[in-house]
Amino acid sequence: MCALISFVSCADDSECANNEKCCNNGCGLQCTAPVTGVCPRTNNEVVSCRWKGEELCADDSECPKKQKCCSTACGGRQCTAPVTVKPGVCPSTKYEAEVCAWIRFVSCADDSECPKNEKCCSNGCGLQCMAPDTVKPGVCPRTNYEVVRCKRKGEELCADDSECPKKEKCCSTACGGRQCTAPVTVKPGVCPSTKYEAEGEELCASDSECPDNQKCCSTMCNGLDCMAPVRVKPGVCPRTNYEVVRCKRKGEELCADDSECPKKEKCCSTACGGRQCTAPVTVKPGVCPRRKYKPEICARIRFASCANDSVCPKNEKCCNNGCGLQCMAPVTGIIILYYIILYYIILYYIILYYIILYYIILYYIILYSTSGVGSRTIRHRAKWPQMEA
Repeated sequence: MCALISFVSCADDSECANNEKCCNNGCGLQCTAPVTGVCPRTNNEVVSCRWKGEELCADDSECPKKQKCCSTACGGRQCTAPVTVKPGVCPSTKYEAEVCAWIRFVSCADDSECPKNEKCCSNGCGLQCMAPDTVKPGVCPRTNYEVVRCKRKGEELCADDSECPKKEKCCSTACGGRQCTAPVTVKPGVCPSTKYEAEGEELCASDSECPDNQKCCSTMCNGLDCMAPVRVKPGVCPRTNYEVVRCKRKGEELCADDSECPKKEKCCSTACGGRQCTAPVTVKPGVCPRRKYKPEICARIRFASCANDSVCPKNEKCCNNGCGLQCMAPVTGIIILYYIILYYIILYYIILYYIILYYIILYYIILYSTSGVGSRTIRHRAKWPQMEA
């Protein structure tokens, strides 16, 4: 099928227009409109698991239409219809555990069951539709716990952003309470892991104090300074085999982040505890099948090992077979559907077998009881002529 379709490929989300994301379509990476909604809550108490940890999907790209790949109560993942999440934040006010037996409320499962703009929130005793708290844009500033002397500890001067004037937010204080505070701007990007010696000097407090696209990042000695953010390159670091590597220099840091590596290489962890520039590996779509071999038979089997998916032919993936890594055909939607149909066919024949067995036993019980009554009647009538004589 992949050979018959054509599409414009992408490397990451930055190459996609509007709000589209760079997603796997089963044949490669393509800009696609993201799936809205979130996975529903899982009730782990009321579910009885037939198959624990069954992986029916790997990510949203393997699910039909608008469904999402969600975790199940049995530890696996399966395609599920998403639920609507309304804007806003649930209020922090909750009942105490000892009063739960005294109160009554109408429960809910998710936001879609609540009227208007209300959200399905925890009240401390269960889930209930509540009016959300207003959350203003921006981020609360960092709190310096060392230089503050608290007059009143844990003083709650606000409960949420709606109680604060203008653009201020309700932020935590160093004394354990909350008060209205002017928010700070957070610029996009990730702070570099390169750290240099400084005397813990606070050269900035937030990203808004840094020029251009620089961010306010931590230094080695717990200080803060403006630094250029790093760009994370696409791809995945290869697996590290900790058993077969002998380290000459442990923890050697040959790079700090992807920006220090040439071309498409990434800064990856090594088996010796350090980091070095490494060529990324390809991760093919699909889900690895379940482990097949038991540990006790590993010494008797032979197989061609692999390091990552790029070593495997065609669409095969490098998967764990219980004894090591081996190229295997991934579990796709068609194979999963085949196993589901096979399961119900087997279940049908098992039920049919027991139904037939039931009627056979019932037939012999009726036959036995009927023949027993008939033989007793014949023997009883045979005695009458003797009595008359």
